[in-house]
Order: sequence, then structure tokens, then C-alpha cells
Amino acid sequence: MLEWAEEAGWEYIPGDALPRVAHDVIIEEWACGALLALNPDLAGDPESAELVLHELNQAVLDAANGLVAANERLTVMLRGDHSFPTIDGKHVPRRLIDFDDLENNRFVVADEVTITGAAKPRRFDIVYYVNGYPLVVAETKTPVKHAASWVNAAKDIYDIYEEECPNFFVTNVFNVATEGLEFRMAPIRAVPDPDSEIWAPWGSTEDDPKKMTGPARVERAARLLLRPETVLPILKDLVMFRHARDASEVDVKLLPRYPQFEAALAIHDKVLADRPGGLIWHHQGSGKTELMAFAAARLLRDDAVTTKFGSAPTVIVIADRKDLVRQTAEMFETAGMPRMTVPRNRRELHSLLRSGEPGVVITTVHKFAEAGHLNDRSNIVVLVDEAHRSQEGKLGDAWRAAVPNAKFFGATGTAIQDKDRSTFKLFGDPSDPDFVMSRYTPEQSIADGFTKPVVVEGRAVGFNLDKEALDEAFEELAAEEDLDEDDKVYLSGKASHIETILSNPERVAAVCADIVDHFLTYVAPLGQKAQVVAYNQRLVVAYARAIQAELHRRSAVMPDGRGREVGVVMHVADSKDTPKEYKQYLLTPEQEEALKRRFKKVDDPMSFVVVTAKWMTGFNAPIEGVLYLDKPAKETNLFQTITRPNRPWKNPITDQRKDYGRVVDYIGLAKAIGVAIAGPKVGTGEEGDLNITDSSKLAGKFVADLTRLLHLFDGIDTTDSSFASLAEAYERIPDGSAQRTDFIETYVALQTVWEFLDPHPMLVPFKQQYHWLAKLYESIRPKDVTKAFLWARLGAKTTELIHGHMSEVSVKSMPSKTVTLDAAGLALVKRIAEQLRLPEREPSAQDEGDIYQQVLDSIEARIKRRAAETESPVYQSLAERIEKLRAKAIENVEDSLAFLEEALRIAQDVVAADRAVEAGDEEALKRLADPKSGALTQIVEQNTPPGLHKIVPDIVFRIDRIVIEVAYTGWTDSDAGDKRVRRELRTALKEYGLPIKGQLFDQTYSYIRENY
Repeated sequence: MLEWAEEAGWEYIPGDALPRVAHDVIIEEWACGALLALNPDLAGDPESAELVLHELNQAVLDAANGLVAANERLTVMLRGDHSFPTIDGKHVPRRLIDFDDLENNRFVVADEVTITGAAKPRRFDIVYYVNGYPLVVAETKTPVKHAASWVNAAKDIYDIYEEECPNFFVTNVFNVATEGLEFRMAPIRAVPDPDSEIWAPWGSTEDDPKKMTGPARVERAARLLLRPETVLPILKDLVMFRHARDASEVDVKLLPRYPQFEAALAIHDKVLADRPGGLIWHHQGSGKTELMAFAAARLLRDDAVTTKFGSAPTVIVIADRKDLVRQTAEMFETAGMPRMTVPRNRRELHSLLRSGEPGVVITTVHKFAEAGHLNDRSNIVVLVDEAHRSQEGKLGDAWRAAVPNAKFFGATGTAIQDKDRSTFKLFGDPSDPDFVMSRYTPEQSIADGFTKPVVVEGRAVGFNLDKEALDEAFEELAAEEDLDEDDKVYLSGKASHIETILSNPERVAAVCADIVDHFLTYVAPLGQKAQVVAYNQRLVVAYARAIQAELHRRSAVMPDGRGREVGVVMHVADSKDTPKEYKQYLLTPEQEEALKRRFKKVDDPMSFVVVTAKWMTGFNAPIEGVLYLDKPAKETNLFQTITRPNRPWKNPITDQRKDYGRVVDYIGLAKAIGVAIAGPKVGTGEEGDLNITDSSKLAGKFVADLTRLLHLFDGIDTTDSSFASLAEAYERIPDGSAQRTDFIETYVALQTVWEFLDPHPMLVPFKQQYHWLAKLYESIRPKDVTKAFLWARLGAKTTELIHGHMSEVSVKSMPSKTVTLDAAGLALVKRIAEQLRLPEREPSAQDEGDIYQQVLDSIEARIKRRAAETESPVYQSLAERIEKLRAKAIENVEDSLAFLEEALRIAQDVVAADRAVEAGDEEALKRLADPKSGALTQIVEQNTPPGLHKIVPDIVFRIDRIVIEVAYTGWTDSDAGDKRVRRELRTALKEYGLPIKGQLFDQTYSYIRENY
């Protein structure tokens, strides 16, 4: 470590050669030299210089009254933020360290530094001095003794050195403990713990946690952390203190983790470089709120930012929920953030931002609604938490329009990239690799111990459904209620919703019994709590009651004998339309916060909380050991939900640690979890990859389309939205006319553009006319009121019919569907998810026993070789079939017979394609390129009159497209689905003047039923 320090710019001096006596903390000779060099006015005022050193030494001695408080006072002094007295009674700020030009400081590393004055002399292994102030103490142990570890070194610092020699740690920035195999750093008074988040590793987000381990990781950490370029920025801007709020708490010093350090400095650098912003993509639970506090502190404390823009910056922190604003404000407040404001309403926010007041503003995205333009300053920095959620669309446009020249930085654990949304496009800087400014992966977070692995346990919830009896009962209901065919199709469609299955009382009871059984067996003995995610509000209430009843039936109690309780957290509207059974769960923010505090206490009987949307994201409760998931969810929300139990936690009563979190999956989301874990793919960074649109061209198109649409209503006063005006407009677009069709199609396109562009300035002059058209469109849009009443009248009966014919509901554990999402598991799931997404890739080597993979690889290798030799589309088609089979193999690896049969068919088609290529048989190649259409072509050709064969491809294409759109999984078992396919097939044949009965229809329908 001494060698690495010298290479980093520290001057090595043995401890016994330092110019100090054994009881000195500050080396006054060096401190005085720096003081005079950095404050030239003191050169002729030695008495004032003495006063500075005297106050410093007094603060050092004050450690006996509280080390953390004394350390905070010295931190302010070392930063240059404290005014020292002069001999003539003034108070003047003094620079003790030059943070701008590091060469103006003296950096010394010393070993075997002895301190006296305690019960016995103590000797520190390594001390790092800057201008005579000991800023870092490192304790080292040998790597070759099994009983010695970094924890022993940390215990020496915490239990002995800080207790017996607190004054030596008053100027301390952080401590280091290592035995050469692991390296940890922590602030003063950090309790040593092998699983501690506070005694944190150091490193780089560029490193692979699987490769950078052991001594190599120690060297990497020491070289990165123990250098002036890291130590001084932490001291200057990134040390914060949380003050005790009552007697039950103590003052705490906060330091950044290395991903936070990197990102905070990167934000600062981008602001100084006048870049538009950037995307921070850090794993859930890695401390993004603290990162924002560190970044804000660095921006507000840096004179260079003020100089660059001519005034001090304003940092706006945006969250998308009130509870997150409250949590963020508490974090910033306890961290001692200067000049912090939390506006109470929109008016207060708008007024504050118009004033240009520097400082931190914490608010929700919703308060920017209708803000309009507020401020043109370019030294406004917007830090957006949970940047993947409501920061797009109208709300995102609103805050960007309010402060158009601001720098926008988004922090998220779940970046989104799909056809509608892109977190990369919204926040990414094109100059950053893959549009990501800072990336901290789940694997890195788990390897560092900041989050825990999550084990996903599969559950199979099965039941028997007496289909024939159900159909018969439904027909009786239809006859009794005199329903026509359309009504029957509508009711059966509505009742086929997943909610119908999930809400079956037998299923609710079975799932909740399994939840309680699992909780009492695996979770409760560890002192941990549980979260249950249900489909909707009705099921949240049903689950809460069922779980509470099951707990009571099993006499489930806390160690002190109190019965375990179940809480409910969901959004409940305070209106007359809200059902009475929901109103008891209408919580004020204070009540919700109180419930959250109860849930987090290990000795509180609040053991379960049942939710549907609230607390699925943005909720941090390390005590949560398990999440029971019985609600469908997709990528972003799913990923955030399953990471709720991943926070490290130690039971304060038993000292038992959480080794991993659990997710028990009752809905069958194993594949979706894999996709969510893998996360989105980022493009190459080219504009085309991110589908960037020229808004001015789009606005021009909007105006042109609007003008064309208004021509339909020449002479009508579009400022008049009365009934008379709308009635006159109706006459211009009569029902069933081409004009009405043109109006609807053009308006829908216009609406899409408006939603995308609003509040673009080009739209302002046309706002009133657009709203008039919108009102007209709403008035003519078809509304099937009768169907709504039909469901209101018969929905409950239909659902009851289905529930009545579901029996033998059972919940089974599925060990084969259990996936451990530790660092290795995450990498495996990523590879699986990548295969499921079917990317282009070279075949990888497989184990000899994996016959399925060998079969695929051998066929695929032949296809690739042939595809390189010929441009025939048949090989592309075969490659797609291989990829689909690969995905099927991953999902249903146990279905080996069907797998091999399909592989054999593909192999046979490959051979047939090879022969057709060699023989030049184009017709055979066409059939092989699209097997379904190829077979349909043969059927149609054999059954159409002579001379019509030239339009056969059109007919086949029409049938193929319609069937693909109309057919769905299980359509052959559905009377409605079967009727619709038959109806659409007859329509397609009729359009071409072909018979809708007879051999053509029968053969085509039979083939469709068999193959689609």
C-alpha cells in the first residue's frame, strides 16, 4: 500500500521521522506552512495565524464530547467554509487545503504512527496526511492467517483506536481496513460487520465483478481510493452528516459508495462542460437518492459552477410520487443540505423557479402541469428520480418546457427501450457510450454486498374446470335472459379475463393458505416481513382478509405472544363512488408513513402488507424477506417489484443476516422475470437507432392536416362549443359517409401528433380549434352503452358460473421452476433471456449431455453455411424456425419428444431445401420458405377454376394474414373463436368470387385448424 501511495503522488515518511511529538494530531509545521501559503494576508499577521491553529487544536480536543460532532466541525473548517477570528476581532474564512490546484498541497503517507495520551500508546499502521492533517487511517492484517480478516482490522479501529484516541480521528475523512484479500472503507464510528453496507468496498463501475476479485480487487481499490484526486473531492463535497432527531438516534457520518462517487463527479463535469444531461443506470437498492444529494452538494459548493454561469445554480430534484418527495426531502434534510425547499403546491413551485433562487428544490413531476415557461437560466440542473416512469409524455414535456435550458439527469434502476418509450433517448447524452453516463449492474451490486440475491420460487396453481357443464349452464343463463349471439360472445369474452380466475374464492383461499404456510416456515423464524402483490383493489382486500383469517386459524403469534397482523396499502379515492369496504383503507400520508414504520420494526406484529401498485416500487424496507406475487407484470414494473426483498438486513435481536430475498411466483412469470433481469438493449448511439423525430417537421405536418380537416367545417364558428355548433358540424359529416370516415381517420392521426408535440410553441395558435375538433370527435365516437349495462346486469352471474365449475384448486411448489438470481444466476438468466429474444449469435459450445442443444447447433450450422452460399429466403425461414424451437426448448425442456419431432421436421426441410436449390426448383423453395402458405397454395390451386391460378398468391396471402390476426392460442377450443375463423375465411373466399361451401372451404378450414 505504501508503494501504491507513492506511485499516486504521496511522499513516504516513516512514522518515527514525522516532525511531531507523540501526542500531536495535527503536524503544525506543515499545517502552518500551508495556512500561510494559501492565505497570503496572514504572512504579516502571525498572531491571527496562531488563532487559527489554536481553534483547530481546540476542535481536536473537543472529540471527548462527541467524535462525530467534532468531525463535522473540522470537516467544515478543512473545506474552508468556517470563519476564524483575527487578532482585531474580525472573522475571516481561511483556506487550509487547496482543492482547486492539488499541487499546492503536501501529501504524505506514513507507517507505524504512534499516538500517546490514552491508557497506553497506540500505533496506526498507515496514515495519509494532507498539509499535516491526518485524513485517512488504514489498518492492515496479514492475508495468510485464517483467523485474521478485514473485520479484525475494522474492529481495532472501532473498538480500540476511536474509543481510546478519538482526537486523532477528528480530521478523518474515512478509515480503511484490509487483510490483502478484501478492502473496505467507512466513516468514523461505523460498526464492523462482515455484511455491513457502511464498511463498503471500493472499485470502478468499469470492472467485471467476476474477474476483479481477491488481491487484484484490493490493489484496484487502493489505487482508486487512496489518491489525492479521490480523497479531496470526498472531503470537499461528498461528506454529509445525519443528525439525531431524538434520544433514540445518534449522529451519523455519510460517505458515497464508489458508483455514487463516479456518478456525482460525472454530473458535475457535464454541467461544467455545458452538456445537456445524462442517464445514470444503477441497480435497484444502490442508493440513487443519496447519489442525488451528493451531486447537488457538489454543484452548490463549487465556485467554478457559479463562475461558469454567472450565478449559483438551482438544483431541482423530481420524483413522481408525493411519498418519494417526502423520503427524498428527509434524506437531504438529515444530510445537512443547504438551502432546501419543498414547494407545497404548483403556485409556490412556479413562483420559486421564476425567482431564480439558488439551492435545492424537491418536488413531484405533477406540479409542473400547466406551468408554461418559467426560467431560461442554463445553470438549472434537474435530477430526476425513477426516470423510467412518468417522466415521459405530457408531464415530462411540461418540466422541460418550464426550464428549457436546464441540464437534465435521469437516475433509474430499470431503463426502458421499446417502440413507444426510451429512457436512453429522453436522458442519454449522445457523447456517452450507448447513451449511458454511469452504469452499475445487478451483478456488481450483489458482488459488492449492497444488494442481496433474490430467489424466485415457482408455484403451480391448478384447478379442474368442467367445461361441458359450464357451457350448458351458460346456455341456460342465455336462454333465461333471452341473449342473442353477440350478447353471449360479449359476456363470455368479459368473463374470460384473468381476474375471473384470480378472484375465485377457492383459489384465493388456497393461495393465501400457501402464503401463510410458506411465511411461517421460512420467513417468520428469521424475523423478516412479507409483502403480497394482488391483482386489483378487490383482491387486495380479499387477500388481506384471507391471510388474516389463516393467521388467526393457525394461532400465528409474535415471540411476545401478540397476534400477527396484515396491513393494506392501496390508492383509495376519497369520493362518494368509492365502495364502503375500501374506505377503511383510505390512509393519510401520515397514516401510511406510520404503517411503513411499523412494518420496518422487527418487534411489531405488522407482518404482512398487501398491495396492488403502491409500494411495488420506490419502497425500501430491508426487513422485507419475501414478496408473494400474484399479479401479472412486465419488464420495468416486474423488475422493480421483484427487487423489493433484495436489501441487506440483520436482525437486531438475533444478529441473523438476510442471505437472500425471496419472490414466490403464483402467476407463472419465470420467462418475464428473465427478460426483466436482462434489461433493455441499447443501440449503437446513432440517431436512427433511437427513432429520433424532427419535431418542427412534425409540427408542420400537424398544421397542414389541421387546415385540411377544418375545410370540412368552413363557415362554422369553431370558437363556439355549444350544441348548435356541434349539430351543424354533424350535418357536414353524416353517419356512414366518406366525410365522416375521412374526419375520424384524420383526427386520430392529428391527435397522435398533438399528444407527442404538446406543448410545442407552433401548436399554441391552433389550440382552440384543435380542442373544438376533439370535442366533436368525442361526441361522434361510438359508445356501446348496452354492453356496459349487460355486464353490469349479468357479469356477476357469468363469473359465478365459472367459479362454480372450477374445482380441486391446488397450489404446488415447483422446484424445477425456481431460479436463484445471484451474480451467477443473473448472468445465466440474461443468457436465457437473450436467447428468448432470439438475437443473432454464434453457436456456443455445449455440454456433451445436452442433446437438444447439439441437435439445434448442428442444424443451425448447416443453415448458416447454406445461407452464406445462396440468397434464397428459405434458409431465413428455416433459421427462424430454429430460433423458435430454441426458445421452446428453454421454456419446455421436459417436452423432449415434441422437441425432437419438430427438430426432425426442420432437418428434413433443410435437406429438401438443399435438393431444391441444386435442382433449381423455385416452386418447392417457395413452399419451404413459408410452409403454411405453401400448403394453402396447393389446396387453393387444386380447388379453383382454370385461369385463376395467377391470383392464387393474393388469395393465399389474404387467408394467411386474416387467420394470423383472428386465430389465437386455444381458438379451436372456443366456440366463439371457431365461429370467427370460419366467418373470416368465408369472407375472404367470397371477396374473390370463390365458393364459401364445399371442398375448398372444408380443406382450407381443416388445414388452418391443424396448423394455425
